[in-house]
Amino acid sequence: MSVSVLSKTRPRPWPLVTAAAACLLSFTAFWVAQRLAHVNMLDVMVYRAEAETLRAGGDLYAMRATSANLGMTYPPIAAVLFLPLTWVSVPVMRTLSTAGNLLLVIALVRLSLQLVRPALARAGARTDLWRTTLWVAAVVVWCEPVWTTLRYGQINLLVAVAVLWDLTRREGSRWAGLGIGLATAVKLTPGLFVVLLLAAGLLLWRRDRGTNPWLRTALTATG
Repeated sequence: MSVSVLSKTRPRPWPLVTAAAACLLSFTAFWVAQRLAHVNMLDVMVYRAEAETLRAGGDLYAMRATSANLGMTYPPIAAVLFLPLTWVSVPVMRTLSTAGNLLLVIALVRLSLQLVRPALARAGARTDLWRTTLWVAAVVVWCEPVWTTLRYGQINLLVAVAVLWDLTRREGSRWAGLGIGLATAVKLTPGLFVVLLLAAGLLLWRRDRGTNPWLRTALTATG
């Protein structure tokens, strides 16, 4: 009798395992589809060329790379962060770029769910959070923006995850703003979130006349 009661009340782990298997199957099919499509991953080749130019002491903004004759359009610090791309061969770099972006898809979905449903991040609901994350990631990976990001080996997912990481920090966290700041140092577009946070923070400061997390996060990102 007690065994049957325990079997009814104990949560079964298979739904999470099923979600993980579905996500892995979807990602594997995506990887194969990209290889069959002969993706060129032009952007990551440009990133590598920027790092090689930096190592050679060349002019970053005079550099041209790939058959498309592409130049550097990011701030100089980006070339420093791209240096690890030169530590491995091109085939290994492309493999690591694809694998890293697929992991970032999972991170992006998890942080997005945590942002819109904070209750899912609580200790008792983390299994539900991960299960939902894996199911959603299995579908989202086939969306056009994700396909294009992996096709060219871009850093869009990394930038988005850095921003979302900041926006999901606990109130009062000393690290909130670091992700947006670093993302803006690499690519200027995320700087719009600094403007957003400053505007929201100043509005709240005028109302409450005190410190608030929005303003603190904006100042950290700016620093």
